[in-house]
Amino acid sequence: MATNCTLLPSSGTQPGKSLSQPPPVCPEFLRACYVAHYRYVLQVCRRYFRQREDVEDAAAEVFLKLYRVLQQKDETLPFRPWLSQVTGHHCLDKLRRTKIEKSSSLEETGISGLVDDSTPSPLSKVLRSEEQRRVRDQLIRLPARYKVPLVLRYYKQMSYTQIARRMNRSLPAVRMMIFRAKERLRRNLQTVAA
Repeated sequence: MATNCTLLPSSGTQPGKSLSQPPPVCPEFLRACYVAHYRYVLQVCRRYFRQREDVEDAAAEVFLKLYRVLQQKDETLPFRPWLSQVTGHHCLDKLRRTKIEKSSSLEETGISGLVDDSTPSPLSKVLRSEEQRRVRDQLIRLPARYKVPLVLRYYKQMSYTQIARRMNRSLPAVRMMIFRAKERLRRNLQTVAA
């Protein structure tokens, strides 16, 4: 089965043509890259994040990003060190975004909006239950393909592997479903809050 795609532009292409429209990245190559390097990317992501879900999300996002940045790879660099660089940069960007989001939300709420988690007050309990209700309302509105993995992961406390077995799906497919479901849920919650 012959496919008409390349990994990187060949040296024989015209400079103007390769800059205006890069050749497509072969899906088979990306699939093989995922299979061969997923555990390595996961290891690199573990250096940046403590929560397992954050590590798995970041690793999945790296492979989504590879589709866009593979064209920019310097052919003189070996693949794994380059992949490590891409992963590290992605994780740092993700940490920066998280930090900015937290600091901007703290600035908006001010000191009076901070909740003391050590001894929850009746008001904080009500606010927390209200937020949980909003999340559940938006979760119910998600399509089943997104709702089921999120419920299994966060309400049933199942691991990604257990969810893959339960849903009769591959582990990468489950990771991607949960990633997309969380993104959609976040967008829905932001829309409702706005």
